[in-house]
Amino acid sequence: MPIQWSVAKVDDKVHRLTYTIDSVGKDVPELLVLTDLHWDSAQCDLALLKEHMDLALSRNIPILSAGDLFDVMQGRWDPRSSQESLREEHRGGRYFDSVISTALDWFKPYAGILAIVAPGNHETSIAKRHDTNLISRFVEGLTRMGATTLEAGYWGFVQIQVAQKNSHKGQILLHFTHGSGGGAEVTRGFIDQNRIRSMYSADIYISGHIHRKNYDENIMLGVSSLGKLRKQKQLFLRCSTYKDEIDGWHAEKGRAARPLGGWILQFNCKRVSKHDGSIEITPQAIAP
Repeated sequence: MPIQWSVAKVDDKVHRLTYTIDSVGKDVPELLVLTDLHWDSAQCDLALLKEHMDLALSRNIPILSAGDLFDVMQGRWDPRSSQESLREEHRGGRYFDSVISTALDWFKPYAGILAIVAPGNHETSIAKRHDTNLISRFVEGLTRMGATTLEAGYWGFVQIQVAQKNSHKGQILLHFTHGSGGGAEVTRGFIDQNRIRSMYSADIYISGHIHRKNYDENIMLGVSSLGKLRKQKQLFLRCSTYKDEIDGWHAEKGRAARPLGGWILQFNCKRVSKHDGSIEITPQAIAP
């Protein structure tokens, strides 16, 4: 039986994702993290995205989408705009209305697993220049379908909680941001990664934006409340994109093709001790 979960807003920048499991050590909660879907682009690999979404749906895996769900690179102000980047159904009038309407139709089967949706630089640019919040409109549409999807900001925290039915609990902290910077061929986003770590304290860091797929694991040494040396595992995951770019603006800037897809986070659980009611959570990441 799939693991049950719920999502709640705790504060403006904090959400809580709670899993309820039957067996510690046997049940493994999961989270699909995605960025840079660019769903409305003609270059979006919809078949691959559907494959990953169907996998999540089959296992009731919640989804965190951390920015650039939409491409929306149209308008005189955007040097990347091109009719060729538009899918046929978006080439008529009322462009933004059309994108939202068709997106809601496409994502309707997955409304129940879209837990948290955040904006990226593409959505914030539209909000700034066209005074319309595409993420708010998308989430409102999902809510009308009965979804519990929550809208987040450009960055934030998610408390990952695991609770056994007999009240054993554990928690780790995830930080997400859509990201910034250009992701140069030499540095590949690692400078930005270290900057994020220096600014925010978390067990897991999620970002996207530069269409690269990076996995980095770090061990932080500290001291427990009992005065014992403690190792804390940190994961940094850079999600890539579903926009398969080999021509157009991307090629004109001399950029290489990018890997596609996000990550599935798995939360392995174990009891701290026979006498302690808490659960220790160790995260790991796999490709969908």
